[in-house]
Amino acid sequence: METPTQTLEGFYFLEGGGEMGKLIREKDWSKTSLGHPKNWPQSLCTSVAIMLNNPFGMYIAWGNDYIQLYNDGYRPILGSTKHPQALGISSQETFAEIWHIIGPMFQGVMQGKAVGFPDFMLPLNRNGYVEECFFDFSYSPIKMEDGQIGGILATVIETTKKKKAEEALRASEERFRTMAENIPNLAWMANADGFIYWYNKKWYEYTGTTETEMKGWGWQSVHDPIELPKVMDKWLHSIENAQPFEMVFPLKSADGKFRQFLTKVVPVYNSDGKLEQWFGANTDITMQIAGEQSIKESEERFRTMAEDADILIATSNETGNATYFNQAWIDFTGRNLHELINYGWADLIHEEDRQHFLDIYFAAFEKKQSWTGEFRMLNKNGEYRWLLAKGPARFREDGSFAGYISSSIDIMDRKIAEKAASENANNLRNTILQAPVAMCILRGPNFVVELANEKMFELLGKEKMQLMDQPIFEAIPEARGQGFEELLNGVFKTGKSYSSSSVPATIYRNGKLETIYADSLYEAYHESDGSISGILAVSIDVTAQVLARQKIEEVVAERTKDLAEANMQLQKSNQELAQFAYIASHDLQEPLRKISTFSQMLENSLGNEVDERSKKFFDKINIAAARMNNLIRDVLSYSELGRESHAFVEVDLNKIVEGIQNDYELLIEQKGASIVHGNLPTLNAIPLQMSQLFGNMISNALKFTTPEMPPIIKIIVMQLTDEELKSNPQLQQDNAYYKIVVSDNGIGFKSEYVDQIFNIFQRLHRKSEYDGTGIGLAMCKKICQNHHGEINAFGSSENGAVFNILLPVKQVKSNDLLKS
Repeated sequence: METPTQTLEGFYFLEGGGEMGKLIREKDWSKTSLGHPKNWPQSLCTSVAIMLNNPFGMYIAWGNDYIQLYNDGYRPILGSTKHPQALGISSQETFAEIWHIIGPMFQGVMQGKAVGFPDFMLPLNRNGYVEECFFDFSYSPIKMEDGQIGGILATVIETTKKKKAEEALRASEERFRTMAENIPNLAWMANADGFIYWYNKKWYEYTGTTETEMKGWGWQSVHDPIELPKVMDKWLHSIENAQPFEMVFPLKSADGKFRQFLTKVVPVYNSDGKLEQWFGANTDITMQIAGEQSIKESEERFRTMAEDADILIATSNETGNATYFNQAWIDFTGRNLHELINYGWADLIHEEDRQHFLDIYFAAFEKKQSWTGEFRMLNKNGEYRWLLAKGPARFREDGSFAGYISSSIDIMDRKIAEKAASENANNLRNTILQAPVAMCILRGPNFVVELANEKMFELLGKEKMQLMDQPIFEAIPEARGQGFEELLNGVFKTGKSYSSSSVPATIYRNGKLETIYADSLYEAYHESDGSISGILAVSIDVTAQVLARQKIEEVVAERTKDLAEANMQLQKSNQELAQFAYIASHDLQEPLRKISTFSQMLENSLGNEVDERSKKFFDKINIAAARMNNLIRDVLSYSELGRESHAFVEVDLNKIVEGIQNDYELLIEQKGASIVHGNLPTLNAIPLQMSQLFGNMISNALKFTTPEMPPIIKIIVMQLTDEELKSNPQLQQDNAYYKIVVSDNGIGFKSEYVDQIFNIFQRLHRKSEYDGTGIGLAMCKKICQNHHGEINAFGSSENGAVFNILLPVKQVKSNDLLKS
């Protein structure tokens, strides 16, 4: 690097050094404490040359007065109020607001102690106001030829933007974690490579795990081992391709049971567009899946009405998850229903409005109260539109919270009018007069109508001359006593704006008193000195939307009531049918007994006079009477299954089967039959009905045999899998079940009769081939249903019959028999 030269004509700096080099060369230094440059020490000249040719921000503070020289890189640090006057004056004068901080540092450097700090905050006044600024800087002493320290060379790099960006990022992540911590879903965040580093408290509460167990890839331990490979394949594919992840799979709770979750994971990118992390949310949809079938008809009717509505209608359940969006929502967002449900709509809200609206929603959800919110939402055309959303709280007949039916309308026009009014007071009058919504200005404490548009006249049902320049409550006296006076007085006195949603108002218009519903906004109208001189009122008539929503709620309530009444009638009918069967069976037994008795008396009285033909008739009468007696007993037993109320107790099926084997000991020996079973379980059941169930199973297997081979009856027990439980929605989905398989090598049955065999009086063979009443399997089905279980069968003419008995391990209500 070239060094400055000194001649008899004076000292001249080398050419270059940018704009500051030019300013230093042109400045009249003789009027400063440094004097003419020809008298400057060689060390100062060398430092100036180094500084001017350095791209970094540098400056020199020379002498005891710390006279300043600086380069082009340092100029932005001085801002708009310190440059160029800072050149050639004292550092203390330039940086008076922070001298108490840097002054002691300068003194130390002048004593030979260099200092430096990264990201050091200084409250600098450089643009007419004090702001927090951050710098990486170092102060080094400049030694003169005699070894004395003549000044300070400072290298300064401003890091304010970087520091504030880091702080904003931390604050944003903290706000995001706070939001995620309080949502009702299981939530988590992972690095770009899929390593999960954070879960919310809902995750730990549900899984019963610890942070140490879950960190990284520990989440696999709460997954179903059967489903895990599919989950892992899809998750790795999302990581590799930086694509959102969505899947339904079971997660194990703290008590060891699995529940179904809808899991959505979205990639999060930094400002450079690089994938930085993942955010995942798991939503429990177990109850939703179980309840879908029972509410399908009611939902269909509601959705039919909602699909025809022009307003955006959505529903959410008691967990806060959105479960339905009408066609208007789909047309607006361009997303399908599956993409919108749960929280698939939230990312469409403008980032400036999202947190505020979610705070409103979650606060209302926690308190089970209605909510109202305004926000900008992205439509399918890539435009943000302002929406006004209202969600009245819904409650079931038993008082339990059921969620929300929300309605949203596009209020972009109203928002544009409000923004135009606030940004340009000079155009306020034209804005109000031309606004597409009802607007007016109420001046003074008496609320005199100073300005109103045609929409306001239409809303209030008044002519211009009836409203203008009059106190609003004199022009509309019927509005008194409805709360509006207190509302306006509150805004006028406090200056706090007030917005309302679907507030009813009864006013006289169109020649009669009418109740209308309006969404209103009342803003204090401020003068230039800040004083409040009136109120700006904006209203939208939402009567049609409110009436439509009320009609929808009435239809839903009516449908719910109809279903309850239908269920009550069905139960009554079942009770009457069971009572009829019971009475009929008792009444039939007496005449049947007389038929048998008189037949025997007649046969005995005839004695040896009975010929062979007559004896055959007597035999047929006795056989028919016996068959009829068996049928009556079976009908009576079947009807009693629906009438009796027994206590559930612990029943050992090994003892049940052992007792049945003793009962059929002679028949088993005659047919050379064998009954094979391992250790059978003990479960909550009614002992008598378990004996009837397995008695019918074994009796049928011994009855329907083939003469070619001895009967073999097998009983196998296993735990019902989650997949099998889900495929039987009539079972209790949150209960554990046994699957008891009873098979034989008998004559079997054709597959087309699989549903008929459980019907009462249903027979697949003639009475001459196999005796029986056709009630046994119907009783088996009734017993299984009484125990909240099920029975099904399959078989063939070659391989015998197989019956699957599904029974719960424990009864939900162990001492209450719930009848089908």
